[in-house]
Amino acid sequence: MTRIKELSPELANMIAAGEVVERPSSVVKELVENSIDAEASVIKVDLIDSGLRKITVIDNGLGMNPSEIPLALKRHATSKISSVDDLFRILSLGFRGEALPSIASVSQMTITSKTKESDGYFFRYKAGIKLEEGLTAFPEGTKVEVENLFFNTPARYKHLGNRYAELANILDYLYKSALSHPEIAFICTNNNKVSFQTTGNNNIIEIVASSFGPDSAKAMLAFNGQNNLYRIWGYTSSPGVFRSSRSGINIVLNKRVIRNLSISFAISDAYQTLLPVGKYPLTVLYIEVDPSLVDVNVHPAKLEVRFTDESELKSLITSTLKATLLQARLPKFSEEPRKDFGEKEISAEPGETKTSEKTIEPTQNLWDQLFQEAEEDVEETVIFPQEKNYETPETKPLIAQEEYEQLSFDQETKGKTFFQRLCYIGQYHQTYLLLEDEENLYLIDQHAAMERLMYEKISKSFANPKPENYELLIPLRLEVSVSEMPLIINLTDEFARLGITIEPFGPAALVVRTLPTWIPESLANEFLHDMINHLLHEKTTGKAKLYDSLAKKLSCKQSIKAHMKIRADEVNQLLIDLDRANMPLTCPHGRPTIITFKRYEIEKLFQRVMG
Repeated sequence: MTRIKELSPELANMIAAGEVVERPSSVVKELVENSIDAEASVIKVDLIDSGLRKITVIDNGLGMNPSEIPLALKRHATSKISSVDDLFRILSLGFRGEALPSIASVSQMTITSKTKESDGYFFRYKAGIKLEEGLTAFPEGTKVEVENLFFNTPARYKHLGNRYAELANILDYLYKSALSHPEIAFICTNNNKVSFQTTGNNNIIEIVASSFGPDSAKAMLAFNGQNNLYRIWGYTSSPGVFRSSRSGINIVLNKRVIRNLSISFAISDAYQTLLPVGKYPLTVLYIEVDPSLVDVNVHPAKLEVRFTDESELKSLITSTLKATLLQARLPKFSEEPRKDFGEKEISAEPGETKTSEKTIEPTQNLWDQLFQEAEEDVEETVIFPQEKNYETPETKPLIAQEEYEQLSFDQETKGKTFFQRLCYIGQYHQTYLLLEDEENLYLIDQHAAMERLMYEKISKSFANPKPENYELLIPLRLEVSVSEMPLIINLTDEFARLGITIEPFGPAALVVRTLPTWIPESLANEFLHDMINHLLHEKTTGKAKLYDSLAKKLSCKQSIKAHMKIRADEVNQLLIDLDRANMPLTCPHGRPTIITFKRYEIEKLFQRVMG
């Protein structure tokens, strides 16, 4: 008896389903692609419980006659290609003939269809086996209903995400499909509530607005370019609009949505020095090329492709986007000379002869902006002499050495006064702070030191079951993608525990009403986008590790950076807070915040001492 046997069609279909059908969004993808290939102008996706219970895709395409429906359920049966030559010039989205039989093998499926020439007809299947068929009233087009997905493969069903995650995946795919086919109207409902909708009027900016919000859409810049092999065009965001992940980068090849990390890097390269580290643009990139120059038959999901001379394509993308960003209109600045930071403006009323006084508020420094610590108003009296030619008073240092040594913080810091006893000398390379005491010279990394302080402040807020927060006088409107919205709504209670109150405001926006005290209102938008991206995409297991990694990320990005000037009063506050810190000698990533040069070692370098 031979040990090698041909697998039954049912078993072969279930094996194929392992690659083609991973989750409800995979089902939606395959069915929507069939509708697009059928020349539909309207495609509606109806979900029950985010597709976990039921998925229905309805289109007004060409339809199938009764004899074609059972044929479509056979493996490798397709209307898209018919010869080997067609495989190397694929113009349709589907061509493998695996999707429908694979989906039917792990679900309960009903297909209803009608063409111009035939009446409406339906077939009902369970695990790929036909149960029922018959005539039915139906308009021209096709409806595919998929219920109880993975009912016969419980291990696969067990590993599906929650309904928020599955809905997010489906909305993300439909948004990309709308970009690749803006001439088609897409509608998606979940439990009879509209989650996503486009008009099919070929307006790409309108589609971007429906997913990322109108403010993001207004910031999009049009671009186009070409070389001997490729033509590219599309829209990309101005440097003032960005996201914390690459999810806003969309690539469409010959009307097919694809994934390609190299092309994403080429897009990001155009924004070098224009975006903060770890930030990415919103981009809709359309690539047009002869179908024979690309291979889309790489994976059953048909999302990965291989290009002919990919380096030429990447170079074209980067150079075109750079030129577009360079030509973008810059904001107009006032022609008045800019005053130095902290410079006080002194003026007198015309014709004034008497001595006048003017109260001047101190300029809020960077430290105050980041920590939002309340300061007492300081009044400074400025006396104007009657004569115009008055002498400029002698400039004095902000912090004199003898005054610094007289300060006492013993009561406030409970004996921890190491940093406060150091005398500030100056700043080296706008990155390191030079300080000294009676014996040693010290260098403090200003970024690492403040990163430690921010990390401890944020971690303390995360650990507090009732964090201190403040209510915004004017609620903040925060734009997010339509695919992220279900995931964020699922985390509403988690954000509330952090002191952040959010509410949905349309399909692609949130209203933020309260913020924790450690988030300055001026930086709220960037902080919140970073937090959302981290909570949605970080794979760290356990809440403690998740919040610890989030605190490290936020503290790093929101601290004083290298090559930034820092004033003497800011240094003074930094030293006070370092004495109060639990672990002031290292940053959260383990790098030292301070290093010491002993006087003996310095004198030895200058050969003042021997041995």
